[in-house]
Amino acid sequence: MVETESLHFRFPESSEAILKDVTVSVRQGRTMLSGASGSGKSTLLALFNRLYPENCDGILDGRLELLGRSYDDYAPGEINQQVGTVFQDPDTQFVMERVEEELIFTLENLSAPVSDIEQRVTEILESLQLSDYRNRKIDSLSGGQKQRIAVACALVGRPQWLLLDEPLTHLDPVTAEEFVKWLDKMKDLNVIVVEHRPHLWGDYFDWHIELERGCVVRHESFRPVEDFAFVKSNASLSAIQRYKVKEVRRDSFQLNETMLHVRTGEVIAILGPNGSGKSTFLRSLTEHDHRVGLVPQSPEHLFFMNSVERELQFGHETSIETVLSDMELHNQRFLHPLSLSHGQKRRLAVGIQSLSNKQLLAFDEPTAGQDEASLHALEALMKRHAEQGQTILFVTHDLSFANIANTFYLMKDGELSGPFGDELWQNTERLLDYRLQGRGERCHSMT
Repeated sequence: MVETESLHFRFPESSEAILKDVTVSVRQGRTMLSGASGSGKSTLLALFNRLYPENCDGILDGRLELLGRSYDDYAPGEINQQVGTVFQDPDTQFVMERVEEELIFTLENLSAPVSDIEQRVTEILESLQLSDYRNRKIDSLSGGQKQRIAVACALVGRPQWLLLDEPLTHLDPVTAEEFVKWLDKMKDLNVIVVEHRPHLWGDYFDWHIELERGCVVRHESFRPVEDFAFVKSNASLSAIQRYKVKEVRRDSFQLNETMLHVRTGEVIAILGPNGSGKSTFLRSLTEHDHRVGLVPQSPEHLFFMNSVERELQFGHETSIETVLSDMELHNQRFLHPLSLSHGQKRRLAVGIQSLSNKQLLAFDEPTAGQDEASLHALEALMKRHAEQGQTILFVTHDLSFANIANTFYLMKDGELSGPFGDELWQNTERLLDYRLQGRGERCHSMT
């Protein structure tokens, strides 16, 4: 698909290139693109479909060929006839109100015959087991559900290549496993995936390209790797606090009113299938109680200053140096928050709330887009704040990271159950019911 030689890419406002002397040949098959957060993975993926430099002011030097032609030989939108893309944040690629309308809009943009559109929409929804979502409003869906709809939109045009940026991040463990198995059946589809957690894919990939600070440091056959290891928090627990979550009704979903009892120093994980109400639960908790600070799935919602440093300094006089170090943002301190990679934006949002002095810090999918070093930095930050007397509450589909929690709650269909301790992981029927474990498999989150 791709041939590059001495490729450099930077934005005009930055003197440092995001990609430096990148020379790669992406062959047919399944390629994983890995590297630390901010290493240039998403930027390189955006070059593969001409999103960059076509739709930004980026400066590109070197040779870039896509499907045997120079990138600048393509007319606008032409490459999208053959390349489907799913971004890290699916909200950025939706333009219509309902799922069916989005799929129809995609096919119309690809000039699909009008007589074929209805059948192709039906086929893609059935193949992804998304038929029940056909008439749903997109903004009523969970992050994981939106991710699956974005994949449907990318595939409905029957592309030759599929580009996926962290596609499993917002999927529950069973849905993620089912998605990989489903993708594996499409033998003729060439795939490039940006991924921080390759163990979730088993032996799916053929090739592995790794970036480090914008440079290619690995380009070889793929070798399966082990999951990361995390350790339970040992902060001392004390006084009980109560938080009320009010009822929420929308579309076909209802979140029931809940009284949450937590202890200071407690680290709590909320787990459950996509669309069960976890993110809605956190938003309701935050909206009705000033003691709660939330890091949302879309971290841009917290930003309103023009530099990383000013975002972290706003509203208090506490030193920000420890947070800059913990979140590995020293080199980005003077950059505009919206110029950061998705993983860096998420770390900045975590840093902002960690300086807020809220009694309860709530995180919605905090591990999304984070490399191993960032995950362990997040682990250390959560444990430190728990030791200082704050309560940590996070929603996650990452069962390995969930290991740091003292307490677990489960959510399905707007109902919160719990609390549970480590005995949860011995209850096979409950794990199956909440899509935390596939049938015939052993849950791997706890040892």
